[in-house]
Amino acid sequence: MTQYNLEELRMLNQMLLALFIVADFALLLFFYNSPFPWFALLGSGIGLAIIILCWTGRKYTIFIASLLVFSALHTIVYNWSSIVH
Repeated sequence: MTQYNLEELRMLNQMLLALFIVADFALLLFFYNSPFPWFALLGSGIGLAIIILCWTGRKYTIFIASLLVFSALHTIVYNWSSIVH
């Protein structure tokens, strides 16, 4: 594999890992809480992003950015009925 292919796979893996972490945590919050705790999902995404940014610097910016985007996206998806009404 070329270096370009390896970099593309690393970027894809970082995005998928962030998606799976947020999706699993959002699903857990949805099943175990009657009103969806949107603040807990956003807070955990932001907190994890800050921790990773402090530990690694700007090395994993794709993971951090996708973690924040997926946290906001899942918050909107699971609270859609509360937002619309």
